[in-house]
Amino acid sequence: MTAHLFATGGKTTHPTPQRFVRILLVEDCKSDVYLVERLLEDAAFDYFYDITDVPRLIDAFNRIDHDEFDLVMLDLNLLDIDGLASVAALHAQVPSMPIIVYSGMDDAKLKQKALMCGATCYLVKGYESGRSLKDIIGRVIPRIS
Repeated sequence: MTAHLFATGGKTTHPTPQRFVRILLVEDCKSDVYLVERLLEDAAFDYFYDITDVPRLIDAFNRIDHDEFDLVMLDLNLLDIDGLASVAALHAQVPSMPIIVYSGMDDAKLKQKALMCGATCYLVKGYESGRSLKDIIGRVIPRIS
Protein backbone atom coordinates (compact mmCIF):
# COMPACT_ATOMS: atom_id res chain seq x y z
CA MET A 1 0.00 0.00 0.00
CA THR A 2 1.24 3.48 -0.80
CA ALA A 3 0.07 6.65 0.87
CA HIS A 4 0.77 10.06 -0.57
CA LEU A 5 0.77 12.64 2.16
CA PHE A 6 1.24 16.36 1.95
CA ALA A 7 1.37 18.37 5.12
CA THR A 8 1.61 22.13 5.28
CA GLY A 9 1.62 24.63 8.09
CA GLY A 10 -0.21 27.22 5.96
CA LYS A 11 -3.83 27.39 4.80
CA THR A 12 -3.13 27.10 1.07
CA THR A 13 -5.81 25.73 -1.22
CA HIS A 14 -3.32 24.39 -3.81
CA PRO A 15 -0.08 23.72 -1.93
CA THR A 16 3.13 23.01 -3.79
CA PRO A 17 5.47 20.60 -2.03
CA GLN A 18 8.99 21.90 -1.63
CA ARG A 19 10.52 18.48 -0.92
CA PHE A 20 9.59 14.90 -1.73
CA VAL A 21 10.51 12.01 0.59
CA ARG A 22 9.98 8.36 -0.34
CA ILE A 23 9.61 6.16 2.75
CA LEU A 24 9.50 2.39 2.86
CA LEU A 25 7.66 1.50 6.07
CA VAL A 26 8.26 -2.13 7.08
CA GLU A 27 5.48 -2.71 9.57
CA ASP A 28 3.02 -5.58 9.98
CA CYS A 29 0.55 -3.75 12.23
CA LYS A 30 -1.90 -1.63 10.22
CA SER A 31 -2.66 0.62 13.20
CA ASP A 32 1.05 1.52 13.45
CA VAL A 33 1.13 2.23 9.71
CA TYR A 34 -1.84 4.53 10.21
CA LEU A 35 -0.09 6.22 13.17
CA VAL A 36 3.01 7.04 11.08
CA GLU A 37 0.85 8.36 8.25
CA ARG A 38 -1.11 10.59 10.64
CA LEU A 39 2.04 11.85 12.39
CA LEU A 40 3.54 12.93 9.10
CA GLU A 41 0.26 14.34 7.82
CA ASP A 42 -0.36 16.40 10.96
CA ALA A 43 3.12 17.90 11.29
CA ALA A 44 3.42 21.54 10.24
CA PHE A 45 5.92 21.68 7.37
CA ASP A 46 6.10 21.56 3.59
CA TYR A 47 7.00 18.01 2.63
CA PHE A 48 5.37 15.54 0.32
CA TYR A 49 5.66 11.98 1.61
CA ASP A 50 5.23 8.87 -0.47
CA ILE A 51 4.86 6.06 2.08
CA THR A 52 4.92 2.48 0.89
CA ASP A 53 4.15 -0.01 3.63
CA VAL A 54 4.97 -3.71 3.57
CA PRO A 55 4.42 -6.28 6.35
CA ARG A 56 7.53 -8.45 5.90
CA LEU A 57 11.23 -7.94 5.34
CA ILE A 58 11.16 -10.08 2.18
CA ASP A 59 8.54 -7.68 0.79
CA ALA A 60 10.86 -4.78 1.63
CA PHE A 61 13.71 -6.39 -0.31
CA ASN A 62 11.40 -6.87 -3.30
CA ARG A 63 10.29 -3.23 -3.21
CA ILE A 64 13.86 -1.98 -2.84
CA ASP A 65 14.80 -3.98 -5.94
CA HIS A 66 12.06 -2.29 -7.99
CA ASP A 67 11.56 1.17 -6.47
CA GLU A 68 13.66 3.99 -5.07
CA PHE A 69 13.36 5.08 -1.45
CA ASP A 70 15.03 7.78 0.61
CA LEU A 71 14.77 5.89 3.88
CA VAL A 72 13.34 2.83 5.56
CA MET A 73 11.33 2.84 8.77
CA LEU A 74 11.62 -0.64 10.25
CA ASP A 75 9.72 -2.38 13.01
CA LEU A 76 11.76 -5.01 14.86
CA ASN A 77 8.95 -7.58 15.18
CA LEU A 78 7.81 -8.66 11.74
CA LEU A 79 5.93 -11.62 10.34
CA ASP A 80 9.01 -13.21 8.76
CA ILE A 81 11.89 -12.08 10.99
CA ASP A 82 12.24 -10.86 14.52
CA GLY A 83 14.66 -8.54 16.24
CA LEU A 84 18.01 -7.17 15.23
CA ALA A 85 18.50 -9.65 12.39
CA SER A 86 16.13 -7.51 10.31
CA VAL A 87 18.31 -4.42 10.82
CA ALA A 88 21.50 -6.29 9.93
CA ALA A 89 19.93 -7.89 6.84
CA LEU A 90 18.49 -4.63 5.59
CA HIS A 91 21.73 -2.75 6.21
CA ALA A 92 23.67 -5.44 4.32
CA GLN A 93 21.28 -5.14 1.37
CA VAL A 94 21.29 -1.32 1.18
CA PRO A 95 24.17 0.01 3.31
CA SER A 96 23.80 3.61 2.17
CA MET A 97 20.07 3.91 2.93
CA PRO A 98 19.09 5.43 6.28
CA ILE A 99 17.22 2.98 8.50
CA ILE A 100 14.98 4.35 11.21
CA VAL A 101 14.05 1.60 13.64
CA TYR A 102 10.50 2.26 14.82
CA SER A 103 9.92 -0.14 17.68
CA GLY A 104 7.51 -0.61 20.53
CA MET A 105 10.40 -1.61 22.79
CA ASP A 106 11.92 1.16 24.91
CA ASP A 107 15.22 -0.53 25.73
CA ALA A 108 18.56 1.30 25.78
CA LYS A 109 20.60 -1.88 25.18
CA LEU A 110 18.42 -2.87 22.23
CA LYS A 111 18.76 0.63 20.83
CA GLN A 112 22.55 0.45 21.06
CA LYS A 113 22.60 -2.97 19.39
CA ALA A 114 20.32 -1.75 16.60
CA LEU A 115 22.65 1.16 15.94
CA MET A 116 25.62 -1.23 15.87
CA CYS A 117 23.75 -3.40 13.32
CA GLY A 118 23.34 -0.45 10.95
CA ALA A 119 20.32 1.54 12.09
CA THR A 120 20.63 5.29 11.65
CA CYS A 121 18.40 5.99 14.63
CA TYR A 122 16.01 4.22 16.99
CA LEU A 123 12.57 5.56 17.81
CA VAL A 124 10.01 4.21 20.25
CA LYS A 125 6.42 4.04 19.03
CA GLY A 126 4.15 6.49 20.75
CA TYR A 127 6.97 8.77 21.93
CA GLU A 128 7.38 10.87 18.80
CA SER A 129 5.22 13.73 17.61
CA GLY A 130 4.78 14.51 13.94
CA ARG A 131 7.12 17.47 14.31
CA SER A 132 9.88 15.41 15.97
CA LEU A 133 9.51 12.67 13.35
CA LYS A 134 9.84 15.29 10.60
CA ASP A 135 12.97 16.68 12.28
CA ILE A 136 14.50 13.20 12.54
CA ILE A 137 13.77 12.51 8.87
CA GLY A 138 15.40 15.84 8.02
CA ARG A 139 18.53 14.82 9.93
CA VAL A 140 18.89 11.37 8.35
CA ILE A 141 18.32 12.67 4.81
CA PRO A 142 20.51 15.79 4.61
CA ARG A 143 19.25 16.86 1.18
CA ILE A 144 15.81 17.73 2.60
CA SER A 145 17.00 19.74 5.59
